[in-house]
Amino acid sequence: MHFIYITVLRNYRHIFFALLVIQAFFSQAFSQQKPMLLWFDTPAFQPKEFSYKAEEFTNPFRFEEKGWFEAIPVGNGRLGAMVFGGVFGERIQLNESSLWDGYPRDATNPLSAKSLPRIQQLMFAGKIDEAEQLAEKTMLGIPLRINPYQSLGDLFIEQIQDKADTVYTNYRRWLSLDSAVAVTQFQHRGINYRREVFASNPDSVIVIRIVCDKPSNLNLRIKLMRERDAMSSASTSEPNAIAMQGRINRLNDKTKKPAGMRFCSYVKAVSNTGKITVAKNGVMTVKDASELVLYITAATSYYQKNPASACIQTIKRAVSKTVPDLFSSHLADYQSLYDRVKINLSAQSNPYELPQDKRLERVIKNSFEDPYLSELLFQYGRYLLIASSRKGGLPANLQGIWNQSMNPPWSSDFHININLQMNYMAAEAVNLSECTLPLFSLIDSLAVHGKHTAKVMYNARGWVVHHLTDVFWRTSPVDGVVGIWPMGGGWLAHHLFDHYLFLRDQSFLRERAFPLMKGVAQFYLDFLVPIPEGMPMAGKLVTNPSHSPENAFEKEDGSQFQFTYGATMDIQICRELFTNCLQAIDDLSTPGKPFDPQFKAELEKALANLAPVQISPQTGILQEWIEDYKEPEIGHRHISHLYSLFPGNLINAQTPDLYAAARKSLERRLKGNPNAVTEEAKNRYKSYGSYLDGKSFGGWQSVWIAMMWLRLGEAEEAYKHHQYQLKYGMKPNFFGAAYQLDGTFGSSNVVAEMLLQSNTGALNLLPALPKFWQAGFISGLRARNGFEVDIRWEKNQLTEARVTSNNGGLCRLLVTKPVKVFLNGQEIAKTKNNQNEITFSTQKGGVYTINATDL
Repeated sequence: MHFIYITVLRNYRHIFFALLVIQAFFSQAFSQQKPMLLWFDTPAFQPKEFSYKAEEFTNPFRFEEKGWFEAIPVGNGRLGAMVFGGVFGERIQLNESSLWDGYPRDATNPLSAKSLPRIQQLMFAGKIDEAEQLAEKTMLGIPLRINPYQSLGDLFIEQIQDKADTVYTNYRRWLSLDSAVAVTQFQHRGINYRREVFASNPDSVIVIRIVCDKPSNLNLRIKLMRERDAMSSASTSEPNAIAMQGRINRLNDKTKKPAGMRFCSYVKAVSNTGKITVAKNGVMTVKDASELVLYITAATSYYQKNPASACIQTIKRAVSKTVPDLFSSHLADYQSLYDRVKINLSAQSNPYELPQDKRLERVIKNSFEDPYLSELLFQYGRYLLIASSRKGGLPANLQGIWNQSMNPPWSSDFHININLQMNYMAAEAVNLSECTLPLFSLIDSLAVHGKHTAKVMYNARGWVVHHLTDVFWRTSPVDGVVGIWPMGGGWLAHHLFDHYLFLRDQSFLRERAFPLMKGVAQFYLDFLVPIPEGMPMAGKLVTNPSHSPENAFEKEDGSQFQFTYGATMDIQICRELFTNCLQAIDDLSTPGKPFDPQFKAELEKALANLAPVQISPQTGILQEWIEDYKEPEIGHRHISHLYSLFPGNLINAQTPDLYAAARKSLERRLKGNPNAVTEEAKNRYKSYGSYLDGKSFGGWQSVWIAMMWLRLGEAEEAYKHHQYQLKYGMKPNFFGAAYQLDGTFGSSNVVAEMLLQSNTGALNLLPALPKFWQAGFISGLRARNGFEVDIRWEKNQLTEARVTSNNGGLCRLLVTKPVKVFLNGQEIAKTKNNQNEITFSTQKGGVYTINATDL
């Protein structure tokens, strides 16, 4: 069979040159971009003899530099695969998003509510060690830790041949972001071999198509394996299929009965030309085939009562369709999301210039600036979100959905003190609002379980979640006293309200977002306590106990602590949430019919009495703590006290004193302490990598810092940390170090906000455009208040923009130079204020052209 997508992928080089011609012809078009592909000229590393006893499986913090970080990810939201691109032996590592160790349980600590007043009293009295010891005994969840997300297993495809005959040529492998297909091709003994892998969301399968151009030369041995808790065999109900069934070995702590999740995976083979057999032990043999198609699916008892039956039904539906039809459905579904945004930051950069690993190596060794890598990383973050977060499923975890281990770092969980939020920080702006739905479903569940935790542990209304959770909706503190950070719900609520601001969907606000926001706000209203008389800021409301995540402070006597009350980040989260709830109430109110007036009054009273954000009289920075403590680790990697600068918006150019203090805080933190080796050697709390000399070192840190510089309007500083991301934070396949993907997801937001910001409600075009990106375009970005924006620039100056109004209403546009606004070729009226902001009315569905007039 000869499929259209095979022809397209085979002729990518020709398509690329054709696109350049088209782009030159339609010079004013906003829609053209280069082919987006990660390509390699060598396979990902695989050991000669694969073993689950290797260190990368037995030691969760052994971050291998080869293999995993060279493999290519595909996913359909629920199923994930890492394609290694081997020649005579191919490994495809598999995941199913709901396959977690553990089981649902009530982890609340019944001693907490009774001890909380005493802990608060001790904290206010300055007896922090005593407060911490009591909290450790009474406020931690039971059990102390969660169980991890686990790998589904590995599919091995081995070419049956003379093992000494290992010479191959013309090797290439690539991931096409434009079609979400991973391809491996090579030549052996004059025969061209090719494997194509895609993960279909509509059909819930991973499809592998293997072909050669000389008849009957596919002779393969195929195995499906898992490190533990599963066995593979020939399917008894589906011909030519491997069935792997298992149950995670986990006993219920109380009943001692099996409580682990049941799971199943099927691999079905179809060939019109070869002979397929499957032995009882599940080993599949394919002989004399010219083409082979493998259909892979999986299911767990998290969603299905009978995972095996669900797998069989899915396989039967998929096999009933032709592969072109499966691919056509996959492509239409994927591109309906991916194709919304196009980007081009340089007409000169060439996708085919170097393989992906060599492109990154050039950046790492020579600090080379490669705009194609920025384009690719921007679209790759979007690709990964589509591949790991789809409607009806679970949200992307620390590793998206791609995890090869039974015991991955940080359990591959949902960390809620920045990591989960960073996975989704770009979603609205890069036109993937639908991909946030799994996040909101998780919040729905956390609110249900967190209501119980709030009542039992805090004697409070509403709901609470702490610094991490899992698929069983853990809401009580985890890991130790550092886990007593009940601010996770407030930060998650930021995403709910932002979704509303981008779409202006009042039904979503009324029926879903506001009830969740209200619930977590009610918790904080009950949790906040006044500072006692005789203390600074007596009577002001603060959180107690509190943390500024992972950072510590030093008191005058030299003692160091992390446990405190009223950390600045807490106060900022509360202030943002209360403010957003008040705006939501106003938006949902109608003349003569106020919405939830009693709750509004409660919010206004608390907001007026909330402890203020303070500026240090000693250093001029924003205080991270309620008191102006000494910083034992000046270059600490977290910058939590700038939450209101980013991701929040309560610190901006309209709050000049706080804005300036935020800048000083960022500068001080990044400068670090050049004498840290000696001056910070005796710190109570270990450093995990301080900032120094203005540098960040990739991952979530570089994203967070770049975003703060963007909110401060500092294009070159933000760009510098974007380059640090490429230099220090990205592995050859654009995965992050330490298996985390938040820095990859978040990098899409960095690029997006360099080109468009709307956090103040006004559209700010090219607010932080780096000088190096002299000419280019972006199309399809989303802005708050229901606008979609295309932007073109030359010589680092705006030349033209198009604003599509999805809801109608006023459009506010920040400008630094004169512009004209047109609708259907006719200039329209606009007003301008003294804040360099113009305003014009829009019609729903109207497309408005913004032209610079001083070119």
